[in-house]
Formats: sequence, C-alpha cells, structure tokens
Amino acid sequence: MKLRNLRDYAENEINNSNANVSLLVHDFTRSQTLLSFHAEQKVVAASTIKTLILLAALEKVQKSELELSQMVTVPALEILPDTRVFDRDVREYRLEELLTWMIITSDNTATNVLIDLLGMDAVNAYCRKLKLESTVLERKMHDWGAIEQGRNNYTSAINQLTVFAALHRRTILTPKLCDRALGILKRQRDYSLAFRYIADESLTAAHKTGGLDRLNHDSGLFYLDGNVYYFGCFVSESMDDTKENPVSKKLIGRLSREVYEYFKGV
Repeated sequence: MKLRNLRDYAENEINNSNANVSLLVHDFTRSQTLLSFHAEQKVVAASTIKTLILLAALEKVQKSELELSQMVTVPALEILPDTRVFDRDVREYRLEELLTWMIITSDNTATNVLIDLLGMDAVNAYCRKLKLESTVLERKMHDWGAIEQGRNNYTSAINQLTVFAALHRRTILTPKLCDRALGILKRQRDYSLAFRYIADESLTAAHKTGGLDRLNHDSGLFYLDGNVYYFGCFVSESMDDTKENPVSKKLIGRLSREVYEYFKGV
C-alpha cells in the first residue's frame, strides 16, 4: 500500500464518520508523520489520562519519594462498583500492583487511590514538565459531579505522541523505569479498538485505551516487523449513535487495520 492510499482511506473514513475524530500516526523507524487529522485538538481524555498518572508515579519512584514495593491501602469506601480487582477482602496492595491494574484493566478504583496518593497537582505538574499544553487531570474517575461543574480530564493526540515518543526514546525517567512503564502498557487487555480487526500476533503494542459514553480512544506505540509507530485515535460520536455497539470502536479498528496493512506492506 502506498502512503497516499493510506491517507485517502483515512480521510474518507473520517469525513464519512459523523463523528469528531482526532488521528495521528507517526513512523519512528523513518522519523515521519504519516497521518495527522486534528492532532492538536483538545479532547476529553477518558482513561488515556492514566498513562500520565503512571508516569507521574514512576517519577516519584525515581526521586525515591515512593517505592514500587510499598504497600498502599485501598479503603473500602473507595471501591467502585465497576472494579474487577478489588472485590475481595484485601485492603493493601503494592504500589506496582495498583499501577498495573490501572493500566491493563483500566481499573478506576486503583486510579482514584493513586490520584489521592500522588495528588492532582503533582500529576498536572508532571504534564507541565513535559510541556503537554492540552493534558490536564481535573477529576477522579466516576466523579460525575465534577463534570457537571465543568471539570474534566483532557489530552490531545499530539500530547500523547510526545509522551510515547519520550518513552520510546527513554528520554524521561530512567531507562529502567521507561522499560517498566512500557512493560505495563504492553499488558493492556482491551483488544476492542486498535486490535479489533487484527489477528496477527506479530503486532504488539504498549498502549492505553479509554472510553466513556459515545467516546473511545486508543493511543500508544505499536511494534510490527521491526517497525515502531505511534497510533493515536480519539473519537467522539454524535448523540444519535448507540452505546451498545459504538461506531467509534469500529472506526478506530478500521483505521488501525489500514495502518497495520501499510506497515505490513499488504
């Protein structure tokens, strides 16, 4: 597949989607941005903000302010109904466990405990340190009242590329902690978006998905046949779309499949 065919396909999919789409694809192997549609647009982050919480925590580990092995209490009152992890009678977990569950199953209880541990100000200071102008943490998970008050969590495709590029190049944290972060991100268990239409086990990724009603995102590093590329797709659907079988998931899946085929040389 030629690059212009990929660009034509992506443009056609986005223009015909009846959705608000931000897409960015960057080829690290050739240092080339392949696709960029509304990449600087500020979007509601959903669970993609958790990548920044992970990195902010690891920076505190780097500074010896926290330890991955330290025990963190998960109060009973903090356990949210959607957890698949903290529904047993265990109230203390290693910090690394909480970070892992926050990413690989997107556990919101772990996320909120970590926000309390780190403090929103520390996460936002870390975002400012990375010069992420559109990325901010303003509320905890499931805090619908905050949304009604005008507070939410935001990011952009270009900000996410900045983060994952730094991880790929090991220019943030220490190389060992970058590898630790990437190792957790590579264990992501949500295959309903970028991997939706890809059965090839040779494609692996260090990525984070996110979703809310009529909104789905997937963002991270993808590894295929010696190539490394960033794929970030952020989609907000119209109010007419259903929550049961979101258009956004299918769209992200189709775009990801086409990018995969471009790198595969299909």
